[in-house]
Formats: sequence, C-alpha cells, structure tokens
Amino acid sequence: MRNLKSILCLVAIFAATEINAQQKKVATVKKSTNVQQKKADQKPVGDAPVADPKLFTAKVELKEKQSNELSKAPVKETSSKIEESASPYKTALGVKFMWGIAITGKHFFKKDQAIEAVVRYRGYSGLGNDIAITALYQYEKPIAEVAGLHWLVGAGPYYSHFSYKESVYSSLYPSSGTSSYGLAAMAGLEFKFPKAPIAISADWMPAFDFNGGGFGAESGGFGIKYTF
Repeated sequence: MRNLKSILCLVAIFAATEINAQQKKVATVKKSTNVQQKKADQKPVGDAPVADPKLFTAKVELKEKQSNELSKAPVKETSSKIEESASPYKTALGVKFMWGIAITGKHFFKKDQAIEAVVRYRGYSGLGNDIAITALYQYEKPIAEVAGLHWLVGAGPYYSHFSYKESVYSSLYPSSGTSSYGLAAMAGLEFKFPKAPIAISADWMPAFDFNGGGFGAESGGFGIKYTF
C-alpha cells in the first residue's frame, strides 16, 4: 500500500512538472509571436529601410536652397543677343572728309534706326565755296562676323548754297550765288570700337538736284565720331 502511494506521488510530481514545462513553452511561443507581429507592423511596405527624419529634412532644405540660388542667378546673354537688343551707341558727334569737310551729328531713336545731320563745306579754288546741309534717315544692322561692325543705308533731303568769289568771271554769275535742293541717298559701313567711345565710318552719298543740277556723286567720305 505504501509502495502504491509513493508511485502515485511520483506520477503526480512528474505530471505537474510536465504541465508546467508545457505552459512555459506555450508562453514562450506566444511571446515570440507577439514580438514578430510588432516588428511586422512597424516594418515599411516593400521592406524599405526606415528613413531618418532629420536626414530627410536636411536633404529637402538643401534642395530648396540650391533651387533658390539657381533662380536668383543672373542669366548671361551672348554678345550676339546683346548686339541685337541695343544700338551700338546713343548719340555721336564727329567730322567727315573726302569731298570737302563736314561736321556730323547722329542719334539713334531705335536700336537699328537713326537720324544724322551733315553740314559740309567745300571750296573750289578761284571759283567759290559750297555749303550743304543734309538730313538723313538711316537704317543700320550689325555684321555678325565682326563685332562692332555695321552696314547702313539711308536717305533724306539736302540744301546747298554756292557763293562765288570775285574774279574775271564774276559778270557771268549772280552776285548772291546759287542755291539748290534735292534728295540724297547713302550707303556705307561703320565700326564702333567695343572698349572706346569712338566710331569710324566710310560711306558714299550720291544726290539728285531738283533745281536743275541733276545727279551728283561727289559726296560722302571717311568719318570719325565721338560716341556717348
């Protein structure tokens, strides 16, 4: 009888120990499952690494700063665009010589359009002096291959007066001289020095006299101007 009680006690102890071990095992499995579930809930979609918020914010601020600096940076224009957008100078005064000597004044009122006044004096030895005033409308365009070089054409009215000198031929000419008027044309080249307020030119100015003189080709010449 005692032996039976001892056996039953041993069986009860073994059973209790086994039950306790099973409970611990179940508890461990549940704990592991909960940890894995929590990690799965926190893990981003697609197994992407979790970004550092501070690093992300710093990158965004850097991109915004670079974008602002680029937007504020001045846009550099090429020389050809600058030349197309502005006249070579605003106003100029100068002299011209070849057929006599002339004083000239030129003013741009548009980037490629100007007006020029020319007052010319020409002396004829033993005969008299000629003074002419010409007003020209000019159209001017740059020559792309040479910086500062322009071609120009123009036209406008002119008036001239020839006064005779006293000579053996004075009886043949009116003492007051003669006047004429007509239309002049011009064509030529002008070069504006890029780093100096100086322009040089060469042009030809034929004219037609409405007062009976007909066509005349002896006008124009080489010029030098101070620009401002």
